[in-house]
Order: sequence, then C-alpha cells, then structure tokens
Amino acid sequence: MITRLLTAFVVASCLAACSKSSPSAPTPVSNTPTTPAAPAVSSLRIDGLDAVRTGFFSDYTATATLSNGTSQTVTPTWSSSSSGIATVDSTGRLTGVSHGGMSINATYQGASASKNVSIVLNFGGTWSGRAVMRTCDQSGVFASIRYCQALGPNGSTFPISMTIAQGGNDRTQLTGTLNLGTLEGAFTGNVTGDARMIIGTNLTVTTSGVTFTYRVGGWESRISGTSSMTGQWADTLAAIGAVGNAYTENTIQTFSRTSVADVPITPAQLHYVFPTVQDFVSVLRGRQ
Repeated sequence: MITRLLTAFVVASCLAACSKSSPSAPTPVSNTPTTPAAPAVSSLRIDGLDAVRTGFFSDYTATATLSNGTSQTVTPTWSSSSSGIATVDSTGRLTGVSHGGMSINATYQGASASKNVSIVLNFGGTWSGRAVMRTCDQSGVFASIRYCQALGPNGSTFPISMTIAQGGNDRTQLTGTLNLGTLEGAFTGNVTGDARMIIGTNLTVTTSGVTFTYRVGGWESRISGTSSMTGQWADTLAAIGAVGNAYTENTIQTFSRTSVADVPITPAQLHYVFPTVQDFVSVLRGRQ
C-alpha cells in the first residue's frame, strides 16, 4: 500500500513539474533601417516665355518644390486653356495659333500650376505688292513744281515692300525698312491688342543745302489669312525753309508675304539723294 502511495506521489510530482512552462526564447531585434517616406510635392511652377508669335513655338518646363525644401524638374501633364489660340503637346511645347491670350497648365502628383501667355499675330518677314494713291494735296513750293501731278492722278499705283522684324519681351515691337517706290527708310511700330500693325517714320535728307523731311503716319494694317496684308497710311513731304508741303493718302492694293523669316534690319535714311526739289519730283515719278 505504501509502495503504491509513493509511486502515485512520484507520478504526481513529475506531472506537476512537467506542466510548468519553460521560459520563451527572446524575440530577435531587426537591424534593418526603416525607409523614410518620399517627400511630397508641395507646389509646382511653370517656366517659359510670356509671349509667343503665331506660327512659332516655345518649350516650357515645370519645377516641383518638395516637402523637404528641395526642388526638381518634373514631367507633368500639360494642357492648353484654349487650343484655338495655342496648342500644347505632352512635352510642354506651346505653338501659337491665333492672336489672343491663353494659359498653359500643368499637373503633377496632385499639384497644379498655370502660366498666362500672350499669342501675338506675326507680322515678321518680307512683304511686297502695290499701293494706290487715293488723294494728293500740295501747297507752296510743291504746288509750284506740280508735285501731285508728277505723281499721277488719284488712283495711280506704285510698288511697295517691307522687311519686318518682330520682337521684345511681349513680341509686339516692330522694326523694319519701308520701301515706297523709290523712297526707302527705317520705321518702328507695334502690334496692338486687337492685332493691328501700327508704324510710323520720320526721315530726313539734306542735299544742296536743302533738308527734306518725309513723314509716314497713320499707318494701320491687318493680316488677312496668313500671307496677305490690307491697310492704309498717309505721308507728308516738306522742305525745311521752304513754304508748303505735300500730303498723300494711300491704300494697300495687294501686299503678300514672301518670307516669314525675320530679316536683319539695318537702320536707313532716304535711299536717294536729290540735288534739287525738281530732281526729287522726277525721282518720285518712278513710283508710277
């Protein structure tokens, strides 16, 4: 009996001891560093020209400012606010289509930006054609030498040509050379907000002690289509120290662009030198 009790005690003691849980192994600690989150885009900026001429293109870029304070050039999704005025492709190339204002837009990782761009009608290049003298008035010495009669009757036509360079930050500034038959000189002007070309010039030449002044004013023209110009202007001729002047009003009859490329402009005065007023008139007959 005692033996059985001892055996039962030993078995119970063993079971109690075996039921105690053994200590767990320590959890291994990872030495792999945690990858920080990528900086987010906090703002976007578009860089490029403020104005582009029709028929020309310009490339724009986008720069993202990140949440960590750095910045980088990015490739966003580009778009145009008005494809009828300017188109924008997937690379950020903007091409001027018609005169007016638009905005180029960019979006990238939730950020967006836009930039206003003026599209300016392009007058640059080489033009040639003919103009019509609508009216001619004369006084003083010019009436004495029958200046208007020498030019021909109202309705007479004469050759006209221009070379125009167009630039400036806003692409509205014009410089060039105007040739009216046998008269040639430099001019300056601008393209207006409603797509008109306004130019003017004041030329002088002195010969045989007489100084002549030739003024072109009121020049206003528009482009019809892509390669034709219409418009009108007035000019005044005077001789310093002489009484009177001559005044004509003229209309462009035909005027076509033969080259779109800008032509380097060399400042010029009157192309001819006239020994006398009479010779001046005889040279002007070449306008007919």
